[in-house]
Amino acid sequence: MTGEPVPARTAAGDTGFVAWKGLLEVLDRANQGPVVEEKAFDLEHVAAGISRVVAEHEIALDRDVIIQQDDAMVDRVWEAAIDFLAGCGIYHTDTGRVLHFTREEIGRALAAAPSRITIGEGDDSRVLEHRGVEDSKPPLISGGPIGTPLSEELYVPIMQSYFQESIIDTIVPGTLATTFGREVRSKSPLEIISSWQQVDLDFAAAQRAGRPGLSIMAVEMSMSDLGHLSAIGRGGYRPTDTHIVAMIGELKISNELLNKVAHTLRQNGVLLAFYNPILGGMAGPAEGVAVLITAGMVALQLVYLASSRCSCPTHPFNFNSTDPEIMRAASAAIQALARHTHLLTELMTSPVGGPGTDTVLYESLAMATVASVSGASRALGVRSAAGVVRDHVTGLETRFNGEVARAAAGLTRAQADTIVRKAVEQYEPLLATRPGGRSFADLYDPVSVRPRPDWLAIYDKVKEQAHAWGVPFD
Repeated sequence: MTGEPVPARTAAGDTGFVAWKGLLEVLDRANQGPVVEEKAFDLEHVAAGISRVVAEHEIALDRDVIIQQDDAMVDRVWEAAIDFLAGCGIYHTDTGRVLHFTREEIGRALAAAPSRITIGEGDDSRVLEHRGVEDSKPPLISGGPIGTPLSEELYVPIMQSYFQESIIDTIVPGTLATTFGREVRSKSPLEIISSWQQVDLDFAAAQRAGRPGLSIMAVEMSMSDLGHLSAIGRGGYRPTDTHIVAMIGELKISNELLNKVAHTLRQNGVLLAFYNPILGGMAGPAEGVAVLITAGMVALQLVYLASSRCSCPTHPFNFNSTDPEIMRAASAAIQALARHTHLLTELMTSPVGGPGTDTVLYESLAMATVASVSGASRALGVRSAAGVVRDHVTGLETRFNGEVARAAAGLTRAQADTIVRKAVEQYEPLLATRPGGRSFADLYDPVSVRPRPDWLAIYDKVKEQAHAWGVPFD
């Protein structure tokens, strides 16, 4: 199997097989692997498997810090993840079969994965590269509303507020709350219409901001494979845009998701796969989550042949990634991947705080620092207010997230951990209150697409505080 996108058409005119060879192997396993009931997979393969490897490899994260600093422990997380993945396999929900991969096959897939890719076009193209732990090379920055529902009338100015931020290297759109005033319905013509409406509006926002070649993550409006397959067709999102495919639950895939993979491979598209384990779910506490993030990121290479991969480990009640236990797990996992592979990785900042609050900025400060110092290739954010409040997003919090991630590059883990723990002290007492902040129209002038003074004042205050704590902004 290969992780590199390859031309779909060879010089001899042969089509299809070259692009799909690795995927065809995956499909063979999906149709030939052992049949297992889904509940048995969840309990016996995942939950019991994680419990076993955490105990056998003596995984115990340091609760006195958030950014893990024990290399031996990080290495054990890696070994536990590969041990777990080789034993557990990956479940195909349509066939009810488990896809198994040996340690040798996992190693070959990791060796074939790309260590750098180019995204975007022309002056807006960027090179995404592997980074190491405490790497002084700054990560790329992804930003946008990240699936948050947006009003049709505000969609373009909201997206422009992100496109115009020069620090952003990849745009991650929101979703339209309605399409031409109508509720969007999955697997209907309205899903296709809404996906194409997003294409038009995203490109309009890019033109208004003067960044037409910037890579856009597609297709946020795609509830099923229909929207995705349509909107990355002729005249839609481009091969140099970033095509996103999720993994279901804990280590599960489906034909619907593999349909997206097949179409993206045929187009020689950049494929970003993501996997978001739940704290306290089948993985249990932070130790299990660290192993499951690591294993899941590797699994995305095995079944999706991903160009890069992202994780947003999630709190079961607040739906955020900035809980201290989650960040401990994410830190260990990203370090394990950085130390033992050349995979291109990404962590998402998904705070409970919304725009117009200092909470969202302190949460961004914490997670962006964790991502950067742990070795993530790209820092993604900010999914403000956990992405559930319509129009509660602005480009300013993503500017801050990106500035922190870049400035933190080169800090030691000890230096960075001190900063992160100070930030956590500011927002942890407020996590359960979920301060959703204010809407885009309250915080930006929708015509000039500039932040209003009161929102800028909060940004300036927190940035000054972060600098005093040791973030070396330029």
